[in-house]
Amino acid sequence: MTITVPLSALATSLEDIDAPLTTKYLFPQNDTRLHRHMEYLWGLDIYGIDPAHERSVVHIRKSMEAPFPSGTGSWTLVPTEETLAAMESLQKRNLSVPIRERKCFLTEFSATEYEYIFVPLHAEVDFFILRPGQTPQRFSAPYNGFPRVTSGANPFFVTFEAQFKIPPFFDASISEAWDRLFGDVTMFWFGGALPEDFLLSCYPETLISESEDGSEPAAPLGGHESKSGSDETIMTPIDEEGPSPAPDKEAFVFDWVRRDANRPHERLIVPPLPPTPRGDRTRRVNLKDTPQWRTETKRGKAHSERLFTPSTGQTTPSTPQATS
Repeated sequence: MTITVPLSALATSLEDIDAPLTTKYLFPQNDTRLHRHMEYLWGLDIYGIDPAHERSVVHIRKSMEAPFPSGTGSWTLVPTEETLAAMESLQKRNLSVPIRERKCFLTEFSATEYEYIFVPLHAEVDFFILRPGQTPQRFSAPYNGFPRVTSGANPFFVTFEAQFKIPPFFDASISEAWDRLFGDVTMFWFGGALPEDFLLSCYPETLISESEDGSEPAAPLGGHESKSGSDETIMTPIDEEGPSPAPDKEAFVFDWVRRDANRPHERLIVPPLPPTPRGDRTRRVNLKDTPQWRTETKRGKAHSERLFTPSTGQTTPSTPQATS
């Protein structure tokens, strides 16, 4: 018969014999990514996990919560091989069935207490078993004969907290089967994509009533079909890109308005300038072969000739004008 002691009876100091118990949380409260994966594998709805759940805490003596320089504490708990096998079976089932057919870990593991293996993490720590009316029992490294520990914490929460603390092959007495089960249970907690149906399950369908006074039952929005004999008018979606079924004149106006409305968007796309050919810089151009500009007065014509005539330093004599 296996000897067990309650977790609340353990201490690292004899001064704790009359000290009140403290509460320790086993699950992180600020890592939402972990919460989503746990919710799916553990059979919960999305955003349904409660890090402060009553089965996510352990009640221990004050000296048992003292941290060590490594930050791991001086001890942890791990489930037995039988419990790990049941946990693995539940997770595999939840991965293979539709989302609504999953089973919740809180209902599948609802026992008042579970038996755990107590794992010391530092050889320099002595542990005491303090029981009312009994002589304290002391255990030092290598902690031979340490009894099993009982606690009301859920095995999933306990395993999640323990995986960050125990080293590989931490105890020679642990079987290879236990080590394999522990790895199989925790390997799915930190990777893999979640099903889209599960991620979108937090957005319930919008329900609408079939009648104005709400007398008829509500129906999901979308996929609405008219009833035979009813006077409902079904509005078909408008194809924004197709032509409007209107007379020719109205269609012309519609197309013109649509093109005009798209012009601001078209201006945002500026086509590149065409490449400019590099001409021969020594080539001379005879501007006299170009078309003549129309001028309304003789003064304008004379001004144009001055612009297109190379300057030679000589003054062009003006044409004498006839006097009346």
